[in-house]
Amino acid sequence: MPGALLYMFSRTRAVSAIVALGAAVALLAPQPVVAEDTMAAIKARGKMIVGVKADYPPFGFLDNGKNVGIEIDLLHMIAKDMLGNADAIEFVPVVSANRFQYLNTNKVDFLMSTVTITAARKQVIDFSQPYMKSGWGIMVKRSAQGINDAQDLGGKTVVVVPGSTGEAALKTQVPTANLLRLPQTSEGLQAVSQGRADAFVQDAALLYGLERSNPGFKVVGQSHDDGDVLIGAACRKGDSAPCDFITKEVVKWTKNGVLKKTYHKWLYGAESRFMP
Repeated sequence: MPGALLYMFSRTRAVSAIVALGAAVALLAPQPVVAEDTMAAIKARGKMIVGVKADYPPFGFLDNGKNVGIEIDLLHMIAKDMLGNADAIEFVPVVSANRFQYLNTNKVDFLMSTVTITAARKQVIDFSQPYMKSGWGIMVKRSAQGINDAQDLGGKTVVVVPGSTGEAALKTQVPTANLLRLPQTSEGLQAVSQGRADAFVQDAALLYGLERSNPGFKVVGQSHDDGDVLIGAACRKGDSAPCDFITKEVVKWTKNGVLKKTYHKWLYGAESRFMP
C-alpha cells in the first residue's frame, strides 16, 4: 500500500476508535435528570405507582386483601388532587430492605412507606415535607420479665428489620444485643412468640398499632429518639416533582386539620405522638 494511502487508512482508523471511545464514555456518564419526568409519566398514564408497606399497621397494611392505613388514606387524597381520581393508584408492597431498589430501578414512582428522613439519605434521595414523626420502641411478650427498656437488651436476641432506624440505633446504643434480622413484621412477631427472640425493635408508631391488635404482646420502656425521627415521601434524586406536590398537600392538610383527623381515625386519640 502506498505511503499516503497507508497514512490516510491509519488516521481514519484512529479517528473511528476515538469516536467509538467517546460514545462509550458518554453512555457510561451520568445522564441529566429532567425534574418533571416522573410527574409527567404519572399524568400520562393516569395513575400513580407507589411503594407502600403492607405489614405496618396503622400506617400501611392489608385488611382482607385491601391496602388500608394512614399513608394509604393520604395517598387517596393525593391521587384525587393530582389526577382527579382518588383510586388512581397502583400499590406496590415494599419492605425496608428493598424499597430504595424499587425506587431507583423505576419500579415505583415514589415511596410512601414510612421512610425516615436522614442526612445520609438526603444525599441520594429527595424527600417531601415530613407527615409523621416516630421514635423506635421495644415490644415483648406480655408474660416476659426482665426487659423494661433499651439497656436490658444487652446479650438478648432482638428482632430488627434490615434497613430500619431501629437496627441502626441498636448497633450503636446496644452493641451487645444479638440482632435477628427479619424483613416482615409478621416474622418478627412470630419469632418473639415462639421464643426464638426476646424482643422486637421497630418504629414506635408500628408497635403502638401492633399492641392494640395483638393482646399477647406489650410495648415496654420509652419511645427513643422522638422528634428526631421524621418520615416523608421519598423520590428519586433530581426527580422531586411528586415529593414537591406532596409537600404542598401536607402543608394544606396541616392547616385545614385533615392530617390530624386522619391520624385520629387510626390512632384513637394518640395522634399527637406521631404528627410532625
